[in-house]
Formats: sequence, structure tokens, C-alpha cells
Amino acid sequence: MSAYTRRNSRAAAPAGGGYGFTGLTYGRRLLLLACVFVLMMVVAGSAGSLASHCFKVGSRDYFIAVSVLQNLIGFCGTAFVCAIFLSTRPLALLGLNRLGTSRALLGIVLAFAVGLPFLNQVVWWNSQMHLPAFLGSLESQMRSWEDAALTTTNVILGGKSVGALVVNVLVVGVFTGFSEELCFRGTMQRVIASGGIGGHAAVWITAVIFSLLHFQFFGFLPRVLLGAFFGYLFLMTGSIYIAATAHALNNSLYVVVHWLELRGYSTGNFEHWGVTTHGFPAVACVSLCLLLCVVVGMRGYLFSTKKV
Repeated sequence: MSAYTRRNSRAAAPAGGGYGFTGLTYGRRLLLLACVFVLMMVVAGSAGSLASHCFKVGSRDYFIAVSVLQNLIGFCGTAFVCAIFLSTRPLALLGLNRLGTSRALLGIVLAFAVGLPFLNQVVWWNSQMHLPAFLGSLESQMRSWEDAALTTTNVILGGKSVGALVVNVLVVGVFTGFSEELCFRGTMQRVIASGGIGGHAAVWITAVIFSLLHFQFFGFLPRVLLGAFFGYLFLMTGSIYIAATAHALNNSLYVVVHWLELRGYSTGNFEHWGVTTHGFPAVACVSLCLLLCVVVGMRGYLFSTKKV
């Protein structure tokens, strides 16, 4: 194919990278996405209130039920409703038409293995941040929100049995990872990118929104970086399964480590592996370099896909 033919074939592709976007303007696509997301979250919250009639409020079963409803209605609901109204090819838009390969799974595991010290370092840095003195009351409020979120997480992950571990991996790890990726990367990132601002900008804008909606300031930066990592996996491969697998692995790793600690097994202070609290963070720098080598340098080999 000549260079002229390649240029014209790209020019003839449908708007938004060939995902079949309908004739709505960019502003209206964004507005529809925002309205559907808010509506679905309200519906999920209303449905979650029904869990109080089935389970004791504040119990592990109650929080598990609320989480499932939020993921199913809030995140998956947003993704599928938006895809149906915004695209003539909803499965392609959401990245459900491309499967990852075994090499992609290897790439994800390798990326986490080499990148963990860098992520841990960023988590530690963010946890040490303080707002200016005149915002001291706001910081206290933010930390109280963090403590409340941590308390809820500890309740959900509080089961010591093997059955509890399986449920937590399936709900907190796999289902949450898949649902959030379907909503944020499969829908939001693609809709944001459809306005011509570029895939890289869409990755970072979506990652910031993803982190903001968790309402945890002292975990904001590492969550932005994780969101960008998932976003670039989706941008490079076009497969939501690869991004969702990475997200599920991240969540499940935390679930398993927490479970092992509850059972009395030592995890070697997992969350502080590679963290430097004083001086130059050499381990984190090496970790970041290796991560970039894996994701950027080996993307053509590791992160391969195939059509469904």
C-alpha cells in the first residue's frame, strides 16, 4: 500500500478511531456521558439501600452487596448505556472485541513485578503530604475520610476463611477491576479522546477523574499513575480485557496480602518494598526505568491481542 493510500484510508476512517460514533457533537457526547454516569450512580445508590433490608448495615455482607450493585449498575450500566447511545459498534468502543493473549498476561505480571517499588514509593510520598497550615482543618477532614474508607475496606477484607478470600478476590479484585475499566477506560477515555485532543491527553484526563472519584487525597497520586498505566494498556492494545486484568491483579494482590496478614503469615511489610524514606530513592528510579522498558520497549511483543 502506498503512502498516499495509507493517508487516505486513515482520513476516511470514522471519527473517534473507527468506533462508530454517532452524529452527536463532541460536547453532547461528553454531556451524555456525564448525565448517564450520575444517573447510574444514583440508581446504584438507591439499589444499594435495599441491601440494608437483607444484611446488617456495616457488616461485611452488606458492604459486599453494595459494592456489587455499584459495579454492576454504576460502572457497567454507564458503560453499556453510553456505548449503545454513542456508537454503532458498542463492543468495539468498549474494547470487548479484542482478547488478550498469554503473552499479554506475562507482560502485565512482569510490569507489576518490576514496577512495584516505584508505586510503593509514590504511595509513601503521597501519604506524607501536608496541606498549608491555613488548610489544617481541611486536611483533618480529609484524613478522617481516609480513615473511614480504610475502616470500610478492612471490614470487607476481614474474613479469614478461604471462602472469604475467594469472594473478596472475585468481587474486590476481578469484578471491580473489570467494571471500573469498562467505565473509565472503555467508555470515558474513548469518549474524551474522540474530540481530537489525542490519546495521551485522554489517558491522563481519565486517570485524574478516576482518582478524584475515589475521594482519597492521600492516595491521589498513586491512583492517577495506576489509572494512566491501565489507560496506556488500553490505548496500546484496544482490549479492555488487558486493562481489566491489570486492574484485577492490582486489587487481588492487595486482597491476598491482607488475607495472609490476617492469618498470621508475614508478608515482609509488602507495602514498603523498595521504599526509601530518607535520601535519593534509587530503588524506585530503577523500578520506573524497568517498568518503562517493559511497557514501551516490549509492547509490540508482550501486549498482543486477537479479535474475538
